Amino acid sequence: MLETVRSFFDPPITADPAQSTAKLAWVVRLRWLAIGAQLLSILPALEFNVLEPKMLPLFGAVIATLAVLNVGTWIGLRSGSRGTSAHLGIQLGADILALSALLILTGGAWNPMVPILLVHTVLGALLLEGRLGLAFFGLLLACLVLIQTNSHIPPGLSGALVPANILFPAQIVVALVFWILTAWLSRTLDRFKIWFAESEERKTRIDRLRAVGALAAGLSHEFATPLNTAQLKLSRLARKQGLEDDEDLRTAAEELNRCGDILRHMAGSQLHPDRLDLEVVDLDAIVRQVYESVAGVYEDATIRFLADGRGPKPVLVPTVAFSQALINLVDNSIESGGLEGEVEIVVQRTGNRAELRVQDRGAGWPEVVRRHLGEPFVTTKSEGIGLGLYYVHSLSEAIGAELTLADREFGGAVATISLPIVPTTTSAETISTPNIPIPDWRPRHG
Repeated sequence: MLETVRSFFDPPITADPAQSTAKLAWVVRLRWLAIGAQLLSILPALEFNVLEPKMLPLFGAVIATLAVLNVGTWIGLRSGSRGTSAHLGIQLGADILALSALLILTGGAWNPMVPILLVHTVLGALLLEGRLGLAFFGLLLACLVLIQTNSHIPPGLSGALVPANILFPAQIVVALVFWILTAWLSRTLDRFKIWFAESEERKTRIDRLRAVGALAAGLSHEFATPLNTAQLKLSRLARKQGLEDDEDLRTAAEELNRCGDILRHMAGSQLHPDRLDLEVVDLDAIVRQVYESVAGVYEDATIRFLADGRGPKPVLVPTVAFSQALINLVDNSIESGGLEGEVEIVVQRTGNRAELRVQDRGAGWPEVVRRHLGEPFVTTKSEGIGLGLYYVHSLSEAIGAELTLADREFGGAVATISLPIVPTTTSAETISTPNIPIPDWRPRHG
């Protein structure tokens, strides 16, 4: 029984994006309570001369009209009709018009039940949005003015009345305050719901990626042995039969080597936060070392390292894994812009975060890559496997950084890794100078 009563007042929170149907059902339930309270108030109102007998037929007609409206709305919802924001606005508008009529018959602005209008102020701010919400509030103010200017004062309230120049402004101000406060709370709750939904989606995506990572690691392990055996047998066959120059055999060997690269890339793309060797290093120093290594490999490319010169930027990263991530970004930029293009590696401080940007003048990020950032095997390159950017994203997630992709002004692509700066003491000795064993690498696709 208690659970049934409690569910009667449950707020309208459902999977319906607009929630209009749930909100409408909630209004119907609340209106039944209001109709019941209005019926129960008739006898006390007659007893204390707040409602005159001659006004009783009009009073009952208004309540009957509300009941007919509620029955019709309830039947429509039961038959499967979906509510809209406009339907909800009409229903709430009918409520305040009916309530205003009842108040006019029983003392108007001097009726002690006028604060009930504040309930509708709250409901309008909570359930209606945008222009519809403002229109409803305008209607509510108009009804309040109507009540104040067209009041039938019954004998029970004809004694000492609060002066209209005090009562009327006070009622309008209170309604306005209730509206503003409830609207603010409603918008705040909406933002919290959006944030919660995004967090749940992010968690689901991370769980899905972990499952994909586990599958990739398992495939790499299972295929490594037969692949190595096939490579050895093919090499031995070529030597025995003197087929080292055979084009078909050479193509088969190249494809097997490519399969080996893919498996190694898959195995290397799995990152676990509890297995990363984190240390506080200066971002400028670690990026400079990687830049010097990359520039030595891509001797024909134009690669620049730009720092803002604003002192050390201590960040908590796994030096080797972070170096590989930066190499992947540079590799992507060079493949996009070609060796004749320009690649810039920029490090700068923004507030309490350090930003690392790798930017080029290539074709920009494909929409499919940006839309599926963080998912493996997404690539538009004919020879790519879509794991390089996945590795960078996985590392960023593991160390609490943020990877974003954007198109560069006047053409090109920008990949930005934003890392929190680690608070340290004033002594520069707290920041280690990395001596990074740069990963043994070569330009790879994907």
